[in-house]
Amino acid sequence: MEDREREYVEMLDRALEQIPKTVFEKSRFQIPEAEVTNVGNRTIIHNFRAVATALNRDPSHLMKYLLRELGVAGDMKGAQASFQGKFTKSLIDERIRRYAEEFVLCRECGKPDTRLERVERVYVIRCEACGARASVRSL
Repeated sequence: MEDREREYVEMLDRALEQIPKTVFEKSRFQIPEAEVTNVGNRTIIHNFRAVATALNRDPSHLMKYLLRELGVAGDMKGAQASFQGKFTKSLIDERIRRYAEEFVLCRECGKPDTRLERVERVYVIRCEACGARASVRSL
């Protein structure tokens, strides 16, 4: 093997070592379903913190998004979130799916291995799988 070929193979090996292992996983990303209960005129998501953790996002960011999308007031207590008004489970799941499409999934490769960063006044999604960056609207 020539020196150039050996150097090239060594560089490829080093590059492959630096790629996160999650990139090679073939498991399909599942957007978690919300456990929704209506109590009087309030809607409670019992597994709210677990949903935010599965999406790898700050619960307060997800909460702010849902409050704005639903157009209501609400609050977080422990692992659950409550909203004023009656909403169906399907509506809540649809809003969480939209959140994942806009703020979690990479626009280039479609993987969920992203980080939401704030650069000055703009939120940017940075993909750890392919390295892509994309700005997203702020809430």
